[in-house]
Amino acid sequence: MEMHATPWAPDWVLWLWFGLTLLSVLSVLYVAWDLFTRTPEMKVMKWGWVLVTLYTGPVGLLIYWFSCREPSPSTHETFIAPLWKQAVGSTIHCAAGDAMGIIVATAIQQL
Repeated sequence: MEMHATPWAPDWVLWLWFGLTLLSVLSVLYVAWDLFTRTPEMKVMKWGWVLVTLYTGPVGLLIYWFSCREPSPSTHETFIAPLWKQAVGSTIHCAAGDAMGIIVATAIQQL
């Protein structure tokens, strides 16, 4: 039986994977750069945002952009004052800590 090439051959899947990975890496780099150079957020939250963006890629960048990124200097506290943004921050803090705990526990268990 003869096999024909399909549009979703493995090389296309790999290029899609590489593109999504590049987009995720760029998202993490941007969030880390913005947090550590421009945003007056607590250090634990900065690392939480970096970790969540590492886990979620461009989705994490979008959530960060609309809920935490300081639109102009000295406006961060006013910008994050709405309750929904406070809830997003709490969720980020929890998700980053829980996921890191799961990763560390799994790594220890594998020893």
